[in-house]
Amino acid sequence: MALAGALLALGCSLVGTGTARAAGSGHSGTAQAAANRVICYEAHVAGIGWESAYSCGGVMAGTTGEGRAIEALRFITVGMGGLCARAHVSTIGWQSWICVGDNTTLEIGTTGQNLPIEAVEFQTEGGSVAANAHLSGFGWQGWIAGGRITVGTTGQNRSIEAIMVTA
Repeated sequence: MALAGALLALGCSLVGTGTARAAGSGHSGTAQAAANRVICYEAHVAGIGWESAYSCGGVMAGTTGEGRAIEALRFITVGMGGLCARAHVSTIGWQSWICVGDNTTLEIGTTGQNLPIEAVEFQTEGGSVAANAHLSGFGWQGWIAGGRITVGTTGQNRSIEAIMVTA
């Protein structure tokens, strides 16, 4: 629970803590709820291992310009009601869905097998999630948002080298 509180504090500092109101509406419930939704993540990078800290609120995890694939990802959410995710791993294909509630770590991909993640699929029932992936030989794919999204590619042999995710 302490980790979740620390991540929430970090995430809110990155995405803003204000309770924005729609002009003239006088209602802040939806904007405030969105501001309290945080997703944090860390990458296991080829040749490096697990990153030393979680990234939150759309901050990049992984590397660019180094040709290092992400092999595994860990996620933790606060205020989202949980998260479901799965990875498309080189030579394996799609892994099974893993779903966890808030404040619980979700891990996808592999470690110790030198197998890059090529795509990640997310699903949340507590609103939407947005992600952007940096692909080998391509660059940033562009932001994709929704209740169920996929970033990366399959069948193109392009590993995800970096990722940004936000609630």
